[in-house]
Amino acid sequence: MDQTYSLIQTDCLLTVASWENRFIEGIEDLLCHITPKRIILFFSREYASQTLENRTRLAQLFHAQRIVLEEIELYINDPKISWRILVDSLGHIGADQTAVTIDISTMPREILWVLCHGLFNKGIDVQHIYHRPISYGDWLSRDPGRPRIVYKEGGIQHFGLPTSIVIVTGYDGERTMQLVRYFEPQKIYIGLQIGSQYKNEEMNRRKHEELLGKDSRVTFFDIDCYSFESTLNTLEKQISPLLGKANLLITSLGPKISALGLYAYKWLHEEIALVYAPSNEYNPEYSKGYQDRISGTVRMQNIGE
Repeated sequence: MDQTYSLIQTDCLLTVASWENRFIEGIEDLLCHITPKRIILFFSREYASQTLENRTRLAQLFHAQRIVLEEIELYINDPKISWRILVDSLGHIGADQTAVTIDISTMPREILWVLCHGLFNKGIDVQHIYHRPISYGDWLSRDPGRPRIVYKEGGIQHFGLPTSIVIVTGYDGERTMQLVRYFEPQKIYIGLQIGSQYKNEEMNRRKHEELLGKDSRVTFFDIDCYSFESTLNTLEKQISPLLGKANLLITSLGPKISALGLYAYKWLHEEIALVYAPSNEYNPEYSKGYQDRISGTVRMQNIGE
């Protein structure tokens, strides 16, 4: 699944610091194949101490390779402030840059969506890098917080239409249920990742079928969350017939590539509202090791064709 042959050279790499092995090992490997001039390393204030070791190690690596490093602090618990910081961080990316690289492996979805909003509207191609771990922990996240509409992504809601929610699921079933309980939709569309990788059948598919299988509002559909094109095409097929018939809420809790594809779908249909359920706790042993990477490029002139 390693797609190093498809990588393109870009001047700028955007990434978010994590304490995971795949974060540091993935970037070290990536820099053997591309040579950015500048790296913007975002990190959350809430997890600054957990990511300090990896950030220090990367700073030394970038210095040795004469890559300009810009560290930018974000506030995960304050989306409004983080939105402004993220938008400002893209200010230097102009007409002279046609593409950037984003390491989405450990990037919180709300950050990814804000960056995509800014880059898509500039017409800049996005090369996405997703570093897969060798394995995941027994649990990934828990204690979901209050769901929210993503800042500046509220869509267009029409009076009198029913509400439907589309959730591309992950391994935290309670996060899915938190969204369902909070928004109380008339219809629920649940995207289930295909395949048996990382105990997906047990930790994702079976869990959600047990939680929601008896709910008459629910429609399940299969989706390949490790493919941008497949995610986008599946959503077009499954969800587009609902446009104009319901107020649509949409989110991804699955692999980050699905979050990218889902945003591209929402970007094409501005009436859809993007929503999110944050987690208050993440496993310190979230993942182990670094296995390989999946990469691709979202070419703006091709979206929607």
